[in-house]
Amino acid sequence: MSEYVQFGLAMALMLAILIGSYWFVLSPSRGEKQQAKESEQKAN
Repeated sequence: MSEYVQFGLAMALMLAILIGSYWFVLSPSRGEKQQAKESEQKAN
C-alpha cells in the first residue's frame, strides 16, 4: 500500500510543478508589475 501512496504523492508533486510553471508563464502582466514595484521598494 505504501508504494501506491508514494506513487500518488510523486504524481501530485509533478502536477503541482507543471501547473505552477504554466501559471507563472501565463500569469497576467499586472502580476509582473506588482513584482517590479516590490523589487523597487526593496531597493529603496
